Amino acid sequence: MIPFEDSPLQLSRFHLFLALAAILVLRVTVGYHFFKEGTNKLKYGFDASGFLSSAKGPLADQFKTMVDDHDGKKRLGVTIDQDSSGIASVNLDPELTLALWRDFRDKAIGVYRFGDQDLVEQLQTQRTQMAEQIKSARAEGDAERARALEQERKLAEQKIIKIRSQLPRSEEILADASDGFKQFLAQNEVEIVAHYGTQSREQGFDRDGANKADAALYVDSLRYQVDTITSDRKKKSYGWYARIENMWDAYEGQINSLATEDQIKKAGSAAPVAAARQFDQPWSPLKIINRVIPWFDTIIGVLLILGLFTRVASGAAAAFLVSVILTQPPWIPGTAPTYFYAIELAALLVLFATCAGRIGGLDFFFAAFKKKSDESSATVKAVSPASA
Repeated sequence: MIPFEDSPLQLSRFHLFLALAAILVLRVTVGYHFFKEGTNKLKYGFDASGFLSSAKGPLADQFKTMVDDHDGKKRLGVTIDQDSSGIASVNLDPELTLALWRDFRDKAIGVYRFGDQDLVEQLQTQRTQMAEQIKSARAEGDAERARALEQERKLAEQKIIKIRSQLPRSEEILADASDGFKQFLAQNEVEIVAHYGTQSREQGFDRDGANKADAALYVDSLRYQVDTITSDRKKKSYGWYARIENMWDAYEGQINSLATEDQIKKAGSAAPVAAARQFDQPWSPLKIINRVIPWFDTIIGVLLILGLFTRVASGAAAAFLVSVILTQPPWIPGTAPTYFYAIELAALLVLFATCAGRIGGLDFFFAAFKKKSDESSATVKAVSPASA
């Protein structure tokens, strides 16, 4: 066995200094990159839906299911049934959306107290009192005060009219929105059914037999054809999704706009009322990812820059980058390039293996304290038998 002092791995003090300096620079540089990525995401927002939706490879289905309604079936009310012979039939059912819209209207009625007779009576009392105050102001020759009171009285009358019309108006808005949604589905039914009934085209061409999926993936000309089909289908479906989301936004806005200022103030933090969208759940995996990743990047960046808990931070960051690379595995043809993630992953593994936080970082002090504590414990154990 070659002694270390005779080994080619032996470094002079100068080369050792360069190696330690390089590791320090590497740690701070990677940490700064994570920190900037995290703070930019916190500042400008972050949405992982596009990245997850485009996932490829063996884990693609798992990544795509993290996206809210990634295939649009919930938005469009699509159900796919198979008969005994295995033939799939595509159906459009608007009932879930319509039921959620009815529930939203009922919720808004409760939060804002639409059509509440008590509110009307309070405003009527205020209006009567202001009428007497207007007479008094005119009798005193205070024209300016009389005009101000007259404006307040007109405003109270408008609120009374608006409150009395809230219930019937909300029914009209619901009916119009429901008719618009059903009409949209009817107008696009043929295309939507064809879209979901021919999804297998994205898996290759029947002429290539049982290995059509492999042929469509590894034969360049076939892969380009499948990619073109997939791209065209996505463009069409995204147009449908945008139309439906606009319907939801318009419906929510119209119902919320029925409330008077007094009703909004009394509702407090409950206003504006939000509808429960079946395709956009507040605590879905995607929403959690979008909330966590910006803070994750920022915290990892700070820890690496400070050299604090470096092994934990670099290990967690490396695991995160592995998950990113797995969404676009480099060994799968046609995937987006992820080599820059792989480069940073290699840098993180170096930081993990070299305990880089002890080089110009706070981990140095933790390691020194632990060493001193271990030496003290060893000394106590060595002295105790002699004392006995």
